[in-house]
Order: sequence, then structure tokens, then C-alpha cells
Amino acid sequence: MVLPLILPQHGAKNNCISRKKLSAFLMGLAAGAAVFLLLYGTTTLHTGYDGWILNGYDETDIQQHYAGWLLFRNSHWAFPLGLCDTLAVPDGTLISYTDSVPWVSIFFKLLRGVLPATFQWFGWYTLLCFMLGGAAGALLAGRACRWHSVPFAALGGLLFSCSPVLWERAFRHLALGSHYLYLFALYFYLEYRAALLAPAPAPKPRYPWQFALLGFAAVGIHPYFLPPVLLCALLAAIDGGRFGAKWQSGLLGLGGALAATLAGGLLCGAIGGGVSASRTGYGDFSMNLNAPFNPSSRGGYTWSRALGVLPQQPGQYDGFNYLGLGVLVLVGAALAWAALRCCRPAGRKAAAGWWRRNAPLMAGCLFLTAFAVTNQIYWGSAGVQLPLPEFLLSLCGIFRSSGRMFYLVGACATLFGLHTLWAVGGSVAKGRKARVLACLLLGGVLALQGWDLSAVAAQKRAVFVQPVNATVVNDAQTQTLGAGHTKLLAAATLREDRLRLLALLAGKQGLATNISIAVSGQYPGAAASATQAAAALAAGRYDADTVYVTNDEGQYNAWQQTFAGEENIHFFVASSCYFLVPQG
Repeated sequence: MVLPLILPQHGAKNNCISRKKLSAFLMGLAAGAAVFLLLYGTTTLHTGYDGWILNGYDETDIQQHYAGWLLFRNSHWAFPLGLCDTLAVPDGTLISYTDSVPWVSIFFKLLRGVLPATFQWFGWYTLLCFMLGGAAGALLAGRACRWHSVPFAALGGLLFSCSPVLWERAFRHLALGSHYLYLFALYFYLEYRAALLAPAPAPKPRYPWQFALLGFAAVGIHPYFLPPVLLCALLAAIDGGRFGAKWQSGLLGLGGALAATLAGGLLCGAIGGGVSASRTGYGDFSMNLNAPFNPSSRGGYTWSRALGVLPQQPGQYDGFNYLGLGVLVLVGAALAWAALRCCRPAGRKAAAGWWRRNAPLMAGCLFLTAFAVTNQIYWGSAGVQLPLPEFLLSLCGIFRSSGRMFYLVGACATLFGLHTLWAVGGSVAKGRKARVLACLLLGGVLALQGWDLSAVAAQKRAVFVQPVNATVVNDAQTQTLGAGHTKLLAAATLREDRLRLLALLAGKQGLATNISIAVSGQYPGAAASATQAAAALAAGRYDADTVYVTNDEGQYNAWQQTFAGEENIHFFVASSCYFLVPQG
């Protein structure tokens, strides 16, 4: 998706810039990989080792993602491609609702015939997220210095790779580590706008086809990346009309991006899957106004060596948007520099031109910020709740974890700081000295960012040397359940803290299950299946190919009494889960 903009073009000057883009892109990839390895080491890259996933990561969501992949791997092919008929049987569900990165899961399902029994790709995908995020950041930083300095671009890629929101989401919410999607969207938008503003006789550029590709990718990775990606597509269409391109071309390009997104959603099941996309609670997982400088999230990590944790509302941990001390200083200094320049007529004229160019982007950032904050507006513990019509709350509930909408705004703030830093270097010195000075200043920002995040980096490394927890998944008694059985059926409502573990057990043992771990939707068939299984066992009936489980000790005792004397039924208990296992 990026090669058409970094490969050589016609003309000596364009060839030089393209070579610089390619160099920055590759150095950004390397920077992202280096940060990943510094944070996590190589443990997660061993595809045959999943103990760290079984432990959970900050919370148990990664177990849900992994269980979704395991059960999807064992499911039949169907349409939409993301349908998993081995989970929440007999209804089945879509892996979009287990956050198992549908496009990646579908790709590896194609290879399941040659994959080993234990195969986790989570580490490699997250490494790719860091690498592509670093590459996109390097391209954005290269634009900031107008491609006069590849080292500056590479350092910018490293700064984007040291984004706390990327570190916080990676592995905790696997798909939400895909920040490269909106970073590339921002880059393609800015490249298009720059081409539109190029002086004559340069021809007007075509609307970027990459938005269609990004929309298609985002809907099958995580729909929360659709708003920032499609916002950039909309801004490109608006600026095309503003700066001389035909409005029809922009509208057609935007329509193509929307069509590709719709097609991708229908293909993987993220759209039109029969489950309502809206959920209640818009505002509960919002962004506190102090989030950009509040180093507070899940996991008990020390997100800043310099700044203390500030109060916020209970659900606003999901609105984590801490920028890091280095970026905060960079953006603060950039704003101060811009204010000082406005004291002079030339500076005011330049600022007016900047606002004219960036007015649509600023409006988009303002909208995303307002959506992230929601109608529950809080600064720390103090705030107000504004009433909204029910239909609007339901509509906004499609993206109820609204704090994530600020990600693009944070990236724009970082990019503004990089642009200003380069301008500062050019105002103090000229030529090579200016480039060196800008790189030194950016190196200082990186050092401050790295120092501020060094404690959390050490804490995250330590997670992967912890021993694997003993659970029902790796209990010695459950390791042969897949032999001679095809299903693991819950015969009662299960404990919340056992749902994902039992789904993991089913997936690792190659069993279909009526357990539901989807984040959206109701599955009455799965609930009816549990009721029917309980009734059948109470009446002394069972299926020989089915393993039954409950968390109800009284129900388990009743099973033992009902089937007393039957030698072909085995009973055992593992991690407060009670099993009835027919044996051939």
C-alpha cells in the first residue's frame, strides 16, 4: 500500500525524493522492530508457545482473541468468511466479535492443513504493527522536513514507535495495536494535499486509491479504525475540491473507499452479520480531558517516571491517550513557538495560511475529540453529563469505547511538533547545520520520551518471564478430551471467569462448543443448547461424542448419582470446572 509512493518516479529530483522515502520507510520498519524487541523480547515470536497467552495480558481479553482463532481454525468454511460454527453452537458467531483480527485469522485458516497443532501468530502480527507504525511515522516525519533529512525521518519513525497508546494496546487488545492504519491514512491524505498545492505546471493528482485498500483492511482488522481512516478519505475529497481538483473525482474516490469498506465488511462478516453493531454505555469508556497527560491505565504499570497518575472515571481507563513526556514537551514547545511567531506580521501571515490549509483537518480533529470525550465531560473527577436523545446514544454506541477516537488527534499533534521542530532548526542555522540541529533536538525529545517510558518498558518485559498459570486449559486431566469427542457443551450458565478458559480448552482440544465469548449479540441457540444438555443429563441421557461441563457443584453431584455404576462415564474436577466425560 505504500510502495507506489516510495518507488522511483520520473525526473532526477523525484527520483531522489523517492529514494529518500524508501530509505525512511525501511529505517522506520527497523525502528519499529527494535522497539518491539526491546519491549517484549522474542518469547511471543515462538509460534508453538502460547503459555503467555494462557496467562492473560493485563486482563483476559487476549484469551478471548486466541480462543476465537483456535475455534475458527477448526470451523467449516462458510460465508461470510469470518463465520465460526464451532463457537456458540448451534448459532455460531463471527470472529469480528471475538476481536481475533479476521483477515489474519482467515489467512492462517487457509494454511491450517500444514500448521502445527499449537500455532499462535499474535507475536508476529504485533511485530508487524510496530514495524508498519514505525514506517508510517518515518514517512510522516519525512514530510515534516520536506525530505531534506532521512535521519530526521527515521528518528520520527522511532518516536511514533514509542507511542504509549501503541504500547498500551499491543497484546492487551490485539487488533487495536494496528495503529499503522490511520497513520498511513494521514500520510496519504497529506501527500495528496501537497500534490494539489504544487505550483503550475504540475498536473492535479488523482484521488488516492490507497483509501479503498485501507478501508477494506480496517473493517476486517478492527472497525474502530474505520472513523479515522475514512475521515482522512473525506478530507482528501474536500481538499480536492478546495484546491482545484474536480469535485466529481473526489466524490467518486470517496465512494470507492466506502464501497471497498462495505465489501470487506460483508466478506468477513463485520457488516451484515445479523448482530447489532450498537451497544449500550456510550460515555462509560470515554476519554477524560486530562488523558493526554494522565499516565493511568490497566495493569498497574508505571507509564511515566515524571508525571503522577490523575483521577478519572472508572471506565475511562479505556480512554488512555497519554502522549509521553517527550511528545508533551515537543507539542508544548511547538505551541509556544507558534504563539511567539504570531507576534510578528510575517508570523501572523504564515499562521493564517496554515489555518486555511488545515481548517478541514482541524475540524475533523475537533470532531474526533468531542466524540472521544462524549456527553460525559470530565476533568479528573469533576464533570457534567449532557442529555442526548436515545436514538443518538444508540447510534454513537456503535463506537461506545469512544476514547479510541483520539488516536488520530494525538498523531496529528505529534506531527505538528515535528514540523515546528524542523522549522526551529532552519531558523537558527542554515544548510547542513540546520539539519544536524533538528536531528539533535529530535534526539533530545526521543531521549526524554524513552526515559519517561523506561519503567513501563521494563515492567512489560518482565511479564513474559512469568511461569504459566495452572488453569483448566493445561490441567493434566483435560489434555485428552479431544480423543473420541467432537463437542464440549456447557450444561449450565458458566462463571464469567471460566468462560474464556473453557472456550480456549475447546479450541485447543479441537472441540466445538456452545460457550459464547463474543463481545456483541445474543445467542439464544447456545443458551437453549445448555438448557437441553442439562435436561438430557438429568433424565439420564447423553451423547457419547460430547464432553459436558458445569460450574455448579450441586449439578455435578446430581450427575454422579444419576449415572452411578456406569463404567463408561468419567467424572473429574479441574479449576472449579466439573466434567462428565463419556468414554468409548
